[in-house]
Amino acid sequence: MKKRSVTNPESGIPLSGKTVTDDNMVKKVLDAESRKREAQKMLSALKRERDAVLDEFNDFRNARPVPVSPPVFRSGNSERKRITAADGHGMRQDKKAVSAFLADVKAHDPDEIILLGDWLDCEGWLAKHHVIGFVSNCDYTYQEDIRATNDFLDRLQTAAPNAVIRYFYGNHEDRVERAIVDMVLGNAADAAFLNQLWGIESVLRLKERGIESIRRDVIYSEGLPRGWLKLGNMCFAHDAGGKGKNAARDVVAKAAMNVTFGHTHREDTATIVFPGVGICKAFNPGCLCQVQPIYMHSDPDSWSQGYAIDFIAKSGLFQRVQIPIWRGESLGAAMLS
Repeated sequence: MKKRSVTNPESGIPLSGKTVTDDNMVKKVLDAESRKREAQKMLSALKRERDAVLDEFNDFRNARPVPVSPPVFRSGNSERKRITAADGHGMRQDKKAVSAFLADVKAHDPDEIILLGDWLDCEGWLAKHHVIGFVSNCDYTYQEDIRATNDFLDRLQTAAPNAVIRYFYGNHEDRVERAIVDMVLGNAADAAFLNQLWGIESVLRLKERGIESIRRDVIYSEGLPRGWLKLGNMCFAHDAGGKGKNAARDVVAKAAMNVTFGHTHREDTATIVFPGVGICKAFNPGCLCQVQPIYMHSDPDSWSQGYAIDFIAKSGLFQRVQIPIWRGESLGAAMLS
């Protein structure tokens, strides 16, 4: 028998100081004590959680504030637009992709246009240093190739009458000069004379058009490779040394500056932050020629068509937008509309 200072839970009669002999009542008293102990444990746990939350709140309230720098806004009132495209390849142009590109150029009315080389294809006899060995790769003449590129330039200047245009020589344009040098057996005077007659600047009438030509054998900026041109915060080159599917990564790692290049025929972007230099990016806008060339046979080449546009603020800061073209349709239409 046990004495308990409790109340009968059924009748409500005080049992304090009384002897409880009923087995059922003893069990109920023991259960009540057990629940009381559990409640006390829960209360202690809640107090500990409350104290931890209070400590965390006090730490937060007493923490040192992070210094805040005022935002820097640069004037964008004198923004310019610059469009970059690469690798049209003359008679190997993709007609639908070129038409989509020219429609966007007309809508944007850019201030500058950069043509990053290989706008002539120069296959056939001009490609003897790069023999493919397929009759179908010789299905046009050099005259037809020249006419195709001139037609493109005519349409481009009509679409962007206010733009300053720069034409970079690519490795395909190089084939003309190489053929001339071979033809005259290395005689410099004869080579220069024939280059005036048949060279790129002559056959495309670049001076007459007011288009600046950027050759691959000339140093345009001190400290940069031949054929590279620096405009503001961006460098441009046809072949900047990047190869394969990681070309942009290779280019920015070598250059440690912003570079736009062509040659690899696929849209590509890479970013590296260099200590002491800052964020540097390399871009390839893609090509405007036919994809899957004959020399790739049945091996998918992952080439992609497109172009790029830079929105340039007066400060020189710029935002690059890469615009893919898929099956003759520009994916930049939403931005234009």
